[in-house]
Amino acid sequence: MKRGSSTRTVNGLSLPQVIAMDGPSASGKGTLSRKLAKELGYIYVDSGAMYRTLAWHCLERDVPIPTAGQLNPVTEKPIIAALRRWKAELKLVHGALWLHVDGYFPEKEIRTDRVERAVPVIAQIGKVRDWMVARQRDCIQFGPLVMEGRDIGTEVFPLAPVKFFLDANPEARAERMQGRGNSAGTERDHLDMNRKKGALIPALDALRVDNTGQTVEETFAVLMAHVRARLQLPTAGPAESKPAIV
Repeated sequence: MKRGSSTRTVNGLSLPQVIAMDGPSASGKGTLSRKLAKELGYIYVDSGAMYRTLAWHCLERDVPIPTAGQLNPVTEKPIIAALRRWKAELKLVHGALWLHVDGYFPEKEIRTDRVERAVPVIAQIGKVRDWMVARQRDCIQFGPLVMEGRDIGTEVFPLAPVKFFLDANPEARAERMQGRGNSAGTERDHLDMNRKKGALIPALDALRVDNTGQTVEETFAVLMAHVRARLQLPTAGPAESKPAIV
Protein backbone atom coordinates (compact mmCIF):
# COMPACT_ATOMS: atom_id res chain seq x y z
CA MET A 1 0.00 0.00 0.00
CA LYS A 2 1.34 3.41 -0.89
CA ARG A 3 1.95 5.93 1.81
CA GLY A 4 -0.96 8.38 1.93
CA SER A 5 -1.57 11.86 3.24
CA SER A 6 -0.31 12.67 6.73
CA THR A 7 -3.74 14.00 7.73
CA ARG A 8 -7.39 13.13 7.28
CA THR A 9 -10.52 15.18 7.91
CA VAL A 10 -13.30 13.91 10.17
CA ASN A 11 -16.23 16.10 11.20
CA GLY A 12 -14.32 19.17 10.11
CA LEU A 13 -11.24 18.27 12.20
CA SER A 14 -7.88 17.67 10.56
CA LEU A 15 -6.45 14.61 12.27
CA PRO A 16 -2.89 13.31 11.96
CA GLN A 17 -2.72 9.94 10.26
CA VAL A 18 -1.30 8.20 13.31
CA ILE A 19 -1.75 4.77 14.77
CA ALA A 20 -1.02 5.08 18.50
CA MET A 21 0.17 1.91 20.23
CA ASP A 22 0.41 2.13 24.01
CA GLY A 23 0.95 -0.47 26.67
CA PRO A 24 3.22 -1.71 29.47
CA SER A 25 6.47 -3.65 29.13
CA ALA A 26 6.28 -6.96 27.26
CA SER A 27 2.78 -6.27 25.95
CA GLY A 28 3.95 -6.85 22.38
CA LYS A 29 3.58 -3.25 21.25
CA GLY A 30 7.05 -3.05 19.68
CA THR A 31 6.74 -6.17 17.56
CA LEU A 32 3.20 -5.35 16.49
CA SER A 33 3.92 -1.68 15.78
CA ARG A 34 6.76 -2.61 13.44
CA LYS A 35 4.58 -5.22 11.76
CA LEU A 36 1.73 -2.74 11.27
CA ALA A 37 4.05 -0.08 9.89
CA LYS A 38 5.52 -2.51 7.39
CA GLU A 39 2.09 -3.76 6.31
CA LEU A 40 0.68 -0.26 5.82
CA GLY A 41 3.77 1.47 4.45
CA TYR A 42 3.76 3.82 7.46
CA ILE A 43 6.78 5.12 9.35
CA TYR A 44 7.61 3.32 12.60
CA VAL A 45 8.45 5.38 15.70
CA ASP A 46 9.63 3.99 19.03
CA SER A 47 9.00 6.89 21.41
CA GLY A 48 10.73 5.06 24.25
CA ALA A 49 13.97 5.04 22.25
CA MET A 50 13.96 8.83 22.43
CA TYR A 51 14.00 8.73 26.23
CA ARG A 52 16.66 6.03 26.09
CA THR A 53 18.80 8.20 23.84
CA LEU A 54 18.68 11.05 26.36
CA ALA A 55 19.51 8.63 29.19
CA TRP A 56 22.52 7.36 27.22
CA HIS A 57 23.61 10.93 26.41
CA CYS A 58 23.52 11.89 30.10
CA LEU A 59 25.40 8.77 31.19
CA GLU A 60 28.08 9.33 28.55
CA ARG A 61 28.66 12.83 29.90
CA ASP A 62 28.58 11.82 33.56
CA VAL A 63 25.41 13.78 34.23
CA PRO A 64 24.22 12.59 37.65
CA ILE A 65 20.99 10.61 37.48
CA PRO A 66 19.25 10.21 40.85
CA THR A 67 16.92 7.43 41.89
CA ALA A 68 13.20 7.99 41.37
CA GLY A 69 12.77 8.78 45.05
CA GLN A 70 15.47 11.45 44.91
CA LEU A 71 13.93 13.46 42.07
CA ASN A 72 13.37 17.11 42.92
CA PRO A 73 14.06 20.48 41.23
CA VAL A 74 17.71 20.36 42.32
CA THR A 75 18.50 16.81 41.12
CA GLU A 76 16.55 17.33 37.89
CA LYS A 77 18.48 20.46 36.96
CA PRO A 78 21.62 18.79 35.44
CA ILE A 79 19.45 16.52 33.27
CA ILE A 80 17.36 19.44 32.03
CA ALA A 81 20.54 21.40 31.31
CA ALA A 82 21.90 18.48 29.25
CA LEU A 83 18.61 18.30 27.36
CA ARG A 84 18.83 21.98 26.46
CA ARG A 85 22.41 21.66 25.22
CA TRP A 86 22.37 18.43 23.24
CA LYS A 87 22.24 18.49 19.45
CA ALA A 88 19.49 15.97 18.71
CA GLU A 89 17.82 15.55 15.32
CA LEU A 90 15.12 13.25 13.95
CA LYS A 91 16.31 11.14 11.03
CA LEU A 92 14.44 8.63 8.90
CA VAL A 93 16.37 5.37 8.53
CA HIS A 94 14.92 2.38 6.65
CA GLY A 95 11.33 3.35 7.37
CA ALA A 96 11.84 4.26 11.03
CA LEU A 97 12.47 7.57 12.81
CA TRP A 98 15.23 7.82 15.39
CA LEU A 99 16.88 10.60 17.38
CA HIS A 100 20.47 11.12 16.34
CA VAL A 101 22.86 12.99 18.64
CA ASP A 102 25.62 14.89 16.87
CA GLY A 103 24.71 12.87 13.79
CA TYR A 104 24.99 9.51 15.60
CA PHE A 105 22.26 7.04 16.53
CA PRO A 106 23.31 4.90 19.53
CA GLU A 107 21.27 1.90 18.39
CA LYS A 108 23.00 -0.70 20.56
CA GLU A 109 24.05 1.55 23.42
CA ILE A 110 20.48 2.52 24.35
CA ARG A 111 19.62 -1.14 25.08
CA THR A 112 22.18 -1.65 27.86
CA ASP A 113 21.33 -2.37 31.50
CA ARG A 114 22.59 1.00 32.73
CA VAL A 115 20.35 2.85 30.29
CA GLU A 116 17.46 0.56 31.25
CA ARG A 117 17.86 1.63 34.87
CA ALA A 118 18.14 5.34 34.05
CA VAL A 119 15.18 5.64 31.66
CA PRO A 120 12.34 5.33 34.22
CA VAL A 121 13.88 8.17 36.25
CA ILE A 122 14.43 10.50 33.31
CA ALA A 123 10.91 9.83 32.05
CA GLN A 124 9.43 11.22 35.27
CA ILE A 125 10.80 14.74 34.69
CA GLY A 126 8.11 17.10 33.40
CA LYS A 127 10.38 19.27 31.23
CA VAL A 128 11.91 16.18 29.67
CA ARG A 129 8.44 14.89 28.80
CA ASP A 130 7.48 18.26 27.31
CA TRP A 131 10.54 18.19 25.04
CA MET A 132 9.93 14.59 24.02
CA VAL A 133 6.24 15.11 23.27
CA ALA A 134 7.11 18.07 21.04
CA ARG A 135 9.66 15.97 19.09
CA GLN A 136 7.21 13.08 18.80
CA ARG A 137 4.61 15.42 17.33
CA ASP A 138 7.26 16.68 14.91
CA CYS A 139 7.46 13.16 13.48
CA ILE A 140 4.22 13.68 11.56
CA GLN A 141 6.06 15.92 9.08
CA PHE A 142 7.72 12.76 7.69
CA GLY A 143 4.40 11.05 6.86
CA PRO A 144 1.83 8.67 8.40
CA LEU A 145 3.07 7.00 11.56
CA VAL A 146 2.73 3.94 13.73
CA MET A 147 4.05 5.21 17.07
CA GLU A 148 4.51 3.02 20.10
CA GLY A 149 4.88 4.25 23.65
CA ARG A 150 3.07 4.83 26.90
CA ASP A 151 1.20 8.09 26.39
CA ILE A 152 0.85 8.34 22.61
CA GLY A 153 -2.95 8.13 22.55
CA THR A 154 -3.44 10.28 25.64
CA GLU A 155 -0.77 13.01 25.39
CA VAL A 156 1.17 12.96 22.13
CA PHE A 157 -1.64 12.42 19.59
CA PRO A 158 -4.94 12.55 21.51
CA LEU A 159 -6.83 13.04 18.21
CA ALA A 160 -5.24 10.05 16.47
CA PRO A 161 -7.91 8.20 14.48
CA VAL A 162 -6.61 4.80 15.61
CA LYS A 163 -5.50 3.99 19.15
CA PHE A 164 -4.57 0.69 20.74
CA PHE A 165 -3.71 -0.26 24.30
CA LEU A 166 -2.02 -3.65 24.41
CA ASP A 167 -1.73 -5.70 27.56
CA ALA A 168 -1.32 -9.25 28.86
CA ASN A 169 -1.67 -10.74 32.30
CA PRO A 170 1.26 -10.26 34.74
CA GLU A 171 2.41 -13.86 34.42
CA ALA A 172 2.61 -13.73 30.63
CA ARG A 173 4.45 -10.40 30.64
CA ALA A 174 6.87 -11.59 33.33
CA GLU A 175 7.67 -14.66 31.24
CA ARG A 176 8.28 -12.51 28.17
CA MET A 177 10.53 -10.12 30.10
CA GLN A 178 12.52 -13.01 31.52
CA GLY A 179 12.94 -14.44 28.04
CA ARG A 180 14.57 -11.25 26.79
CA GLY A 181 16.57 -10.54 29.95
CA ASN A 182 14.60 -7.46 30.99
CA SER A 183 14.32 -7.25 34.77
CA ALA A 184 13.40 -3.57 35.07
CA GLY A 185 10.13 -3.61 33.15
CA THR A 186 7.82 -4.16 36.10
CA GLU A 187 9.42 -1.36 38.12
CA ARG A 188 9.21 0.99 35.16
CA ASP A 189 5.54 0.17 34.62
CA HIS A 190 4.80 1.00 38.26
CA LEU A 191 6.61 4.35 38.03
CA ASP A 192 4.96 5.22 34.72
CA MET A 193 1.45 4.36 35.88
CA ASN A 194 1.85 6.68 38.86
CA ARG A 195 3.66 9.65 37.33
CA LYS A 196 1.90 13.02 37.28
CA LYS A 197 2.42 13.78 33.57
CA GLY A 198 1.88 11.31 30.75
CA ALA A 199 0.86 8.41 32.97
CA LEU A 200 0.63 4.92 31.50
CA ILE A 201 -3.14 4.63 31.14
CA PRO A 202 -5.40 3.67 28.22
CA ALA A 203 -6.96 6.46 26.18
CA LEU A 204 -10.74 6.44 26.60
CA ASP A 205 -11.21 5.75 22.90
CA ALA A 206 -8.42 3.17 22.55
CA LEU A 207 -9.15 -0.40 21.56
CA ARG A 208 -7.89 -2.46 24.48
CA VAL A 209 -6.44 -5.81 23.44
CA ASP A 210 -5.35 -8.45 25.93
CA ASN A 211 -3.04 -10.78 24.01
CA THR A 212 -2.43 -13.31 26.78
CA GLY A 213 -2.00 -16.67 25.10
CA GLN A 214 -2.22 -15.21 21.59
CA THR A 215 0.37 -15.54 18.85
CA VAL A 216 1.70 -12.41 17.18
CA GLU A 217 -0.30 -13.31 14.07
CA GLU A 218 -3.55 -13.63 16.03
CA THR A 219 -3.13 -10.25 17.70
CA PHE A 220 -2.05 -8.68 14.42
CA ALA A 221 -5.28 -9.86 12.77
CA VAL A 222 -7.29 -8.08 15.49
CA LEU A 223 -5.33 -4.87 15.01
CA MET A 224 -5.53 -4.89 11.23
CA ALA A 225 -9.29 -5.50 11.27
CA HIS A 226 -9.71 -2.41 13.46
CA VAL A 227 -7.32 -0.32 11.34
CA ARG A 228 -9.23 -1.22 8.17
CA ALA A 229 -12.51 -0.23 9.76
CA ARG A 230 -11.26 3.07 11.16
CA LEU A 231 -9.23 4.20 8.15
CA GLN A 232 -11.63 2.75 5.58
CA LEU A 233 -9.01 0.51 4.01
CA PRO A 234 -9.90 -2.33 1.62
CA THR A 235 -11.43 -5.34 3.37
CA ALA A 236 -9.22 -8.36 4.00
CA GLY A 237 -9.64 -11.46 1.91
CA PRO A 238 -11.44 -14.60 3.14
CA ALA A 239 -8.21 -16.19 4.34
CA GLU A 240 -7.93 -13.74 7.23
CA SER A 241 -10.08 -14.50 10.24
CA LYS A 242 -10.89 -12.07 13.03
CA PRO A 243 -10.11 -13.33 16.56
CA ALA A 244 -12.18 -12.13 19.47
CA ILE A 245 -11.31 -8.72 20.89
CA VAL A 246 -10.82 -8.80 24.65
